[in-house]
Amino acid sequence: MTTSTAIPTAQQRHRRTRTTNVSSQPPLLVSQLTLTSVELTHRAEHLACPVCKTWCPLTLNKGSREWKLVPHHTAKAGTPGARRCSNSNRLVVIDIPLARWQEQRVEASADVAARRPTKVLKKVKSPVAPAITQLTPAAPTADTAHAVYVGHRSRCAACTDPKKRCTDGLLLGATYLEALTQEEQAHTERAVADRVRTEREQRDEDSIQAHEQLQRRQALWAERYPAAEQAALECRVERLAGHADTRRRLFGPQLPFKGYTTQEESLALASRRTEAAIRQTSPIRKND
Repeated sequence: MTTSTAIPTAQQRHRRTRTTNVSSQPPLLVSQLTLTSVELTHRAEHLACPVCKTWCPLTLNKGSREWKLVPHHTAKAGTPGARRCSNSNRLVVIDIPLARWQEQRVEASADVAARRPTKVLKKVKSPVAPAITQLTPAAPTADTAHAVYVGHRSRCAACTDPKKRCTDGLLLGATYLEALTQEEQAHTERAVADRVRTEREQRDEDSIQAHEQLQRRQALWAERYPAAEQAALECRVERLAGHADTRRRLFGPQLPFKGYTTQEESLALASRRTEAAIRQTSPIRKND
C-alpha cells in the first residue's frame, strides 16, 4: 500500500505560521488605549502591555505583516517567579492615523503641563555669622591705644617704679606712638588730596566760565558787527573826503591822469601843477 504525502499550499503555510507565532487573543486596538501607553514614533514603536504594564516593542509578523507585541515576561528577567505574559505575540491594530495620534499627544502634553504645580525653588541658605574668635579685631586708633596704655600704667606697679622695666608698658606705648604717627600721616595725605581736588575743581570751573564768557562775547560781536562795520565805513569815507579837500587847497585841482610815459611829459605836468598852485596862493599873480 502506497501512502502519498500532500504538499501544503501557501495559504495553509500562512495559516500555520500565523497560528504558531500569533496569540489567540483578540487584537489590541490603539484607539482604545490611553495616549500615555502608546508610542508610535517611526522605528521606535512601543506599547505598554495592558496586563503586566511592561513597555514592549512592536514588531511586524513575518507571515501577515501585522503589528504584534514581542514575547515578554511579567517581571524582569531572572526574577524568581517571573513567567511569560499572556499578551506575548498578541496582534496590535493601529486603527488611528499617525497625524491624528500626534495631535492628540501634543494636546495631552499641553493639558498635563498646565495642571502641573509650580516648581518649588530651593531656599537660599542665609549666611552664618562668624564666631567671636573668628572675627578680625579692628586696628587700634590713637585714642584707644592711649586709653589702654593709661589703664595699664594705672594698674601696673612696675610702670610706676623707676627701678623696674615693664615690657608690656613699653609695647603699649610703642603701639600708641605708631598709631598716632599713622593718623597724622593719614590726616596730611587727606589734606593734600582735598587741596588737589579743590584746585582741580577750581580750574574746571574757571575753564567753564571762560568758555561761557567767550561764547557771550562772540554772540554779542555777531549781533553788533553790522552796525560797527557801517560806522567804520562812514568814518573812512569822511576821512577820505577831508584828505581830498586838504589836497585840493594845497596842490590845486586834481588833473586827470592820461597815462604819461616819458620823463619830459612828467616834468611838464609837474611844472603846470606848480604854476597853478602858485597862482592859487599868490595875490600878485592870481589875476594875471
